[in-house]
Amino acid sequence: MTIHPEELAWARAHEAQTDFQPLSHDQMHQIMTRGRELHRWFKAHHRLHCLVNSLVLVFLLVADYFLILRLPGIWLVSGLPNSAQSVLVACLVTAALRSWVMYSFTVFTMHEGAAHKAIFPPVGRLSRAAQFLAGNLCRIAGSDPEHYAGRHMIHHSKFGTEEDAEFLNFVAPRRYVATFVPFAIVFNFSDFIIHRPPGITPSSLITTAVSFAYQGIYGYLAYQRWGLMFVIAQILLVAHIGFFLDRVRQFTEHNLMPLDNPNGSRSFGMGFWGMLVGGGPWGSPCHWEHHLVASIPWYQQLMLHRFVVRLLTTEQRRQFLLDPVIGFPRLWWRLIRECNSFMRNSGPVGQAPRAADTGGK
Repeated sequence: MTIHPEELAWARAHEAQTDFQPLSHDQMHQIMTRGRELHRWFKAHHRLHCLVNSLVLVFLLVADYFLILRLPGIWLVSGLPNSAQSVLVACLVTAALRSWVMYSFTVFTMHEGAAHKAIFPPVGRLSRAAQFLAGNLCRIAGSDPEHYAGRHMIHHSKFGTEEDAEFLNFVAPRRYVATFVPFAIVFNFSDFIIHRPPGITPSSLITTAVSFAYQGIYGYLAYQRWGLMFVIAQILLVAHIGFFLDRVRQFTEHNLMPLDNPNGSRSFGMGFWGMLVGGGPWGSPCHWEHHLVASIPWYQQLMLHRFVVRLLTTEQRRQFLLDPVIGFPRLWWRLIRECNSFMRNSGPVGQAPRAADTGGK
């Protein structure tokens, strides 16, 4: 993900002219106290933590097997010709579900594993080996852990600055929408990507080999069972749905939020939209809580979310959380409109619009 100086300037200008109610000192104190309690529990229950994450990995890998080799049997007969309509229905359902599972798997192993090294915290020889494996599993879905890990940790330490390697507090829609071009996941139609480098590196070559091996084996088994039409349709569909969800997530987590770490994120929560766009409970549904206390694992971020929500004022809930039911689509559309409006009404890049153009804010 390339840092665009004009987007940083727009973010600063937008922050300067927008009313915002940040967390108070007392709220931060309570959150940090609770965060330290959770972290101490996490450190004291290493084996239980590893067991939980092992079950998550097994569940996602078994789900992938089931979706590609078992679920299509509801509509298709193995080894026999099937109608085009049956193949289409089987592909649409299984590809959508499998793409989300691969997306969930990638977010978990790339973020929790490669970046934060928290799937199997390395405290001994066995856990170090398990953590190395977990941190590289995202390669089966075409993601590069080496490219992502360093940039993500800089995102935490240099949040909202010129050095933020994952700067997301102002994303120009014209750069963002290019990621919805078919196969933008592998071609550089836009630099609004973080799962791989823009060019070829030794690590990206390893990712390509691992991904081709894993997906190729499943592709061959699916071809033998369900036929060539099914495999081709899977290739065309599976690569896109999860990637589009990932781009929607990153566009909305920080966009038009303040440039300080405690107040610069949103939390999608544990409802439908948080699970879908966040990639499941072990993904990134509570990203704000992750920035507040980055040292706790995914399941404790969910616990912290419930604690933080009770501390918020009505205005803070509006700023940090989603509205019920249609809150996420409404947020996504608002960000598109406000970013475009702010860019259009600005004079020189990053200059705040006139009050008359922003409703007097």
